[in-house]
Amino acid sequence: MTTDDLNQLVTRRDLEQFYSKLINDIAQTISNSLNTKEFYSPKEFSESTGMKYSTVVHYCNTGKLKARQDSPGGTWSIHVSELERFAYEASENTR
Repeated sequence: MTTDDLNQLVTRRDLEQFYSKLINDIAQTISNSLNTKEFYSPKEFSESTGMKYSTVVHYCNTGKLKARQDSPGGTWSIHVSELERFAYEASENTR
């Protein structure tokens, strides 16, 4: 067996590393495709954060949450960045 032949062999470790990378890439792709939502309803935001629904709506009305209404008095749409901001601020407050 020559040196070139040895360099072309695939070891078990190589296969395990390839498998691990492949699984991580697939998981990341799935995660990215699931997180394409741009806006949440007040109910969804409430369920995700544990904040009372009425508080979420109040924060939308007072501008404490970045949200929009398609028509006056219509349902609020809360931008996904607000969920991330809320999670960040909550983690900062618990330190």
